[in-house]
Amino acid sequence: MRKAALWLGLWALPSTSVAFSLGSPICDVNVLPLIEMSPTLASPAPSGWGLRAETSYYVPGRALRVAVTQPDPNKRARGVLVFAKTSPFSGVGSFALPPNAQYQYIPPPAQCGEWSISHTNADPKTIAEMQWDYTVPLASNTVVLRAFVIEDCGLGSGGCRDQQALSNVVLLLEAIQVDGFE
Repeated sequence: MRKAALWLGLWALPSTSVAFSLGSPICDVNVLPLIEMSPTLASPAPSGWGLRAETSYYVPGRALRVAVTQPDPNKRARGVLVFAKTSPFSGVGSFALPPNAQYQYIPPPAQCGEWSISHTNADPKTIAEMQWDYTVPLASNTVVLRAFVIEDCGLGSGGCRDQQALSNVVLLLEAIQVDGFE
């Protein structure tokens, strides 16, 4: 009876490998390695991953394009988490989910809202597939954007967990001039 209860309890716990293969269960990452995925980083570590916004400012209510970048056209990302914050504890804005169903908002129990998005599967993604429209609805001071990437290493599901990379930090300032007017 105890064994059955133990197995039932273990079965009911979320599987880390499934959770990360199907998307991130957390809102943001700022330190590597992400121990829940791998206690060590690959050597050499993945390099070149970045994040770019089409402008260095935002206009409240107006979408701007945000994209993961990589100078090597042959590299792919197995997983990606992109997030926007105004402080260590406050997310802001909304990423529009593309129609390809490869991305999702972070599911419960995380409380991320639409300011953080992640992949929905472990299929390798090209740079062209890692672009989103992002909107800050109201004036929110400086917005910090960042991405956490798991580089594809050619192994099966769960085999690339040590291939972790953090993008550069992108700062978006509130526009003080819109369409030529102050």
